[in-house]
Amino acid sequence: MQKVAVVGGGASGFAAAITVARAGGFSVTVYERLQKPLKKLLATGNGRCNLTNLHADVSHYRGDAAFAENTLARFPVQSTLSFFRSMGLCTKTEEEGRVYPLSGQAASVRDVLLEEARRLSVRIVTDCEITKVRAQKRGFLLNDTYACDVLVLCAGGSAAPQHGTDGGAFRLLGQLGLRIIPPAPALTALVCKRFPKNLKGVRCDCAVTLRTQKETLAACSGEVQFTEYGLSGIPIFSLSRYVSESAQPVFVHLNCVPTVSRGALLDFLRAAVRKTPQKSAELLAEGLVPHALGKALLLQSGIRKDEPVGMLTEARLERFADILQDFCAEVDHPRGFDFAQVTAGGADCAAFCADTMRAKRYESLYVCGEALNVDGDCGGFNLQWALSSGRAAGEAIAARQKAKKEEDTCCESRN
Repeated sequence: MQKVAVVGGGASGFAAAITVARAGGFSVTVYERLQKPLKKLLATGNGRCNLTNLHADVSHYRGDAAFAENTLARFPVQSTLSFFRSMGLCTKTEEEGRVYPLSGQAASVRDVLLEEARRLSVRIVTDCEITKVRAQKRGFLLNDTYACDVLVLCAGGSAAPQHGTDGGAFRLLGQLGLRIIPPAPALTALVCKRFPKNLKGVRCDCAVTLRTQKETLAACSGEVQFTEYGLSGIPIFSLSRYVSESAQPVFVHLNCVPTVSRGALLDFLRAAVRKTPQKSAELLAEGLVPHALGKALLLQSGIRKDEPVGMLTEARLERFADILQDFCAEVDHPRGFDFAQVTAGGADCAAFCADTMRAKRYESLYVCGEALNVDGDCGGFNLQWALSSGRAAGEAIAARQKAKKEEDTCCESRN
C-alpha cells in the first residue's frame, strides 16, 4: 500500500487527502504544524467561510493564472459544491456569487472535512512541523523520520502566520531545488502617506483606480473602508497585490460618487448655490458622501465647512467636484503578511504539470493551493483554487497508481 504524506492541514491538503483516500489502496497521513488542522479556514469570510464563488474562472486569478485555467475548468464551482454535498454540507449563495455553508458557520465546513477524513481512515498528525524534506530513490523522507512514497505539499503561503502559514512550504520547496517567485502580501489593506486620521471608520462605495504617474495598474469598485492608517475593504484588498509588483510610487484614486456623472454632479452643486445660498458647505457635502469624508474633501478643496455655498465660485465648485470624483492618496506600502489573506508569489508554476499539480522534476511530488504562484480576488476565489488544485493532485495520484497496477498486471500476464 502506497504511503501518501500530505504536508499542511488546510483546505487544499484535506481536499487532496480525501480524494486520494476515496480511491482506496493508499495509506494517507496529513501533517499539520498547529494543534488543530483547518485553523485558517475558520477565519475565512469573517468566520462564515466563503468557500467558493459562482463566478470563479481564470479571469479572477493572478500570478501564473494560465496554469490554473485547466484545473479550474476540470474542478469548477459546481464540482466543489457536489464535493461538499457528498459530505453532508449544504450551502447558500449571497451577493456577488459568494457561497457560504447554509449554517453560516465556518466550523461546519471544518467538521465535515474532518469527519470525512476520519471515515476514510486518513491519519492526522498535529503539532508536527515538517522542516526538512529529502528526496530518496523512492519517495521522500520528512524530518529524517517519516518516509513516504508520494508527497503532497499543501502548507500554504506566508499570509496569516497566526493561522499556520508562515512560508514553510517555500523553505521545503527550496530544499528540493524548486524556484520560488518572491512572496508578497495580497488581499490586504494599504497604508497611505499623510492620510487624514479623522476618516477612521468611514465607509463609502467608490470606484477605485490604482495608478503610477505613468500608467493605470488596475481598477475595481465597491465599499471602501477608511482607517487611521489608510484604506481597506474588498476593492482595496483586490488591488493590493499590484502595489508590491510596482517599482514606481503608487497612488489610489477614489471616485466617491461613482454613480453620478461629472455633468450631473456639477449641475447638483450649481443648483445648491442658486436655490440654497445660505446652506453651509458641510451640509452640501453631506448630501453626497458620509459626513467625515465630506469635511475632509472640502478641506482638500480649500472650502471652509461653515462657508455658505452661495459664496462658492464656479471654479471652486469645479475643484470640489474634482476632489469628490478623484480623491487621491499615495500608498506607502501594503500591510504585511500578518494582516494579508493570501500570498502573491510562490512556487514557479513552470516547474509543474498544469493538469496534475505534479512537479516535472520529481515523479511523486505534488504542490497545491497557495504554495503555488496563483492567487485570486477576494470573495471565495482562493478557497476554490485550494480545493480544485488539491482534488486535481488527489485524482492524479490515484490515476497514476491505477495505471501502474494495470501495467504490472499486464507484464505478469505476458510472463
